[in-house]
Amino acid sequence: MTELIATPDPRHELPFFGLQLLRSTHPQLRRLRKTLPKTTHHGNKLWKSSAILLDYLSEFPLPQATRVLEVGAGWGLGGIYCAKYFAVAVMALDIDPAVFPILELQAAHNGVLIKPHIARFENLTEQYLAEFDVMIASDICFWDEASEPVYNLLCLAQKVGLRVIVSDPGRPPFIEVVENLPEHFDYAFENWSVPHPYNYSGLVLDIPARAL
Repeated sequence: MTELIATPDPRHELPFFGLQLLRSTHPQLRRLRKTLPKTTHHGNKLWKSSAILLDYLSEFPLPQATRVLEVGAGWGLGGIYCAKYFAVAVMALDIDPAVFPILELQAAHNGVLIKPHIARFENLTEQYLAEFDVMIASDICFWDEASEPVYNLLCLAQKVGLRVIVSDPGRPPFIEVVENLPEHFDYAFENWSVPHPYNYSGLVLDIPARAL
């Protein structure tokens, strides 16, 4: 007996770097959103910096068994991509609990499981970060007030030996954070263009893990 494979519906699903994302028109997502409060920190849609992060990860894949923490996860596309294509364990962290039901629905639709964690950057500890190998993020410094907690988080991650990969559309607060990082971080900070059909461009920060 031939197994029937569901064909993605372009009206309700968006192909995105090998993932199938539910569009806002998808019946499941529409029903879910009606039950949720409004998001408080802009984790309510697909941001182009997610495409920059996924394209970068496709060029520089993570090793299997890597323990990944996605901070400011929103819909968690970076973590979903890592779980699906690198077979890694992923924790998605965000300050806003309203994003997690959507994140979990998108993850389930792509056949992966992502663990959620509600927390502020300021409350993360060395002990917590030491449970991971790589920290990823996209567009986490979208206003001036975020600069200090983002800077401190990057420094803390480096202190405990994490590799850090962050994409950004090029916002001035994020550029300022990177320009003020200590020189010994030996990081790469470069323009990154995502080709057709996405046609996005922005910045990628890659801080290598520090030997402990």
